[in-house]
Amino acid sequence: MTQDFKTQLQGVKEQYYLDAGGGISLPVAGAIYWIALAVLSRYLPPADWALIAAAMSGMIFPLGLLLQKPLASPFMKSKSPIAGVGLLSVMSINMLWPVHFIILGISPDAAPLSLAIGMTLHWPVIGWTYGSRVCLIHAIVRVAAVTVLWYAFPEGRFDVLPLTVAALYLLAAGGMRWELGRLRRKKGLQASAMTEQPA
Repeated sequence: MTQDFKTQLQGVKEQYYLDAGGGISLPVAGAIYWIALAVLSRYLPPADWALIAAAMSGMIFPLGLLLQKPLASPFMKSKSPIAGVGLLSVMSINMLWPVHFIILGISPDAAPLSLAIGMTLHWPVIGWTYGSRVCLIHAIVRVAAVTVLWYAFPEGRFDVLPLTVAALYLLAAGGMRWELGRLRRKKGLQASAMTEQPA
């Protein structure tokens, strides 16, 4: 019974991943956000950068919505009984904003690290809903990379670190696209095997 449930749950996750197109438009939108922050670092002092970064973070989701069609990633149209888990995980990262605002006010230099990690916390949960290993790997690599960069390259906190996050977002989107292709091939093989079975 337990194994049957696991198999059924895995099937639900895979179908959700396929129907949502991996939600790939959202990491691409995230990459655009972080690239914009890297550019703004050339013109803004740290305190202003931190405030703009906080305000602009609210644009990631709307941008992801706009990119759904061109990236074949209709995450808002996909329906699944486990979809609510992802929504709750996004709500949970937003509960960190009081902490972010304290950091922004007291130590703007820490804002890139705080935002880069805080905006990663839902990735393992999203990965669980999709059955995606790429999402979990992205979260682990991103937290490790931005932590090392923040300590090792203080002069790059406002440009190198954001560009690294952007690159990791794009790598994740590529990895998720690869996972989707693999999953489609698997489903296609399963469908072919079913049609070839004798009645």
